[in-house]
Amino acid sequence: VVKPDTYKPVPDEPPNPTNVEETLRQIQANDGALEDVNLNNIKDIPISTLKAICEAMKTNTHVKKLSLVATRSNDPVASAVAEMLMENKTLQSLNIESNFITSAGMMSIIKAMYHNATLSELKVDNQCQRLGDTVEMEMATMLEQCPSVVRFGYHFTQQGPRARAAIAITNNNELRECPLRS
Repeated sequence: VVKPDTYKPVPDEPPNPTNVEETLRQIQANDGALEDVNLNNIKDIPISTLKAICEAMKTNTHVKKLSLVATRSNDPVASAVAEMLMENKTLQSLNIESNFITSAGMMSIIKAMYHNATLSELKVDNQCQRLGDTVEMEMATMLEQCPSVVRFGYHFTQQGPRARAAIAITNNNELRECPLRS
């Protein structure tokens, strides 16, 4: 007699306990104790609050990692992120995966990366719609021209940009390992 395996239910992860308003106040106050901002999976953050966080991040000198995964961020938030990237000189890691950013919003973020020399990790995968060939080509070009980016999270759909991005990331990592190379 064949018996099925017993099902062991896996409990859901607890909700993100981060107090969004308090975190915003800390970013605005440039609190030295706050280096990692994790707002992942908080679905009820108003767009205005996400934009205010990006606005405060422009002048923040302590936060090194900002994660806005699955916060229902859209193009207005992407524009705020792009503006923040052009001014912030401290942030090293940005994760905006699993949101509602379109190709226009993503293009503004990618173009802002040309003005940022400190971000080393950028994750933008799993948006609500396909970003398209033009954005993927721009991503590859950005990776080639921005040697500070050594980790890039995006699943390319086109072979050309995917190959260019892989070569660029490898080169960027090699440049970081051997800064004396000429």
